[in-house]
Amino acid sequence: MQQQMCSDRDSAGRSYQALRRIARALDVHSRKLYRECSLTSPQMLCLRTLKCEGRQILSALAARLHLGVSTTNGIIDRLEAKGLVQRSRSQQDQRKVFITITPDGEELLDKVPERTGDIYAQAFAQLSPEEQPAFASMLERLAGLLDPSGNIQPYHDLIPYPETSYQQDRPEGDPVALE
Repeated sequence: MQQQMCSDRDSAGRSYQALRRIARALDVHSRKLYRECSLTSPQMLCLRTLKCEGRQILSALAARLHLGVSTTNGIIDRLEAKGLVQRSRSQQDQRKVFITITPDGEELLDKVPERTGDIYAQAFAQLSPEEQPAFASMLERLAGLLDPSGNIQPYHDLIPYPETSYQQDRPEGDPVALE
């Protein structure tokens, strides 16, 4: 297996290298976005999701973005400090805190140049109409095989997988829910 992953000729090796190239291209674009707009791609994705889907509670937003709650909370903290989102407590249930995009956040989204998702969508659109759904299905299947939990674990950095030997406890003492 080790030898197979090193070969650029086999399908697994070729597809892995292609995924790495895609990740690199998206990372390069994300860095450009940060230099030009002082926002990261995850911050832009949060803003876009809040604009398109409306107010969200933190856990729902984190699940929607396939990020950990603590990661999403840090993103929201930074967006709130910039005045691009706001938090508000539910009148019915004071334990719930809703996150909403502000008018400044919406204005920024309208001004921001081509976003990371847009460059992906532009490249994806160059596939034939027959290739697009097949490619999307294959990526979803591969993602499901690599991350069977769908990233709904409390700690996004640990993906339960039979061949892994993760410690059952986090350094902070919080248990890891591996199934």
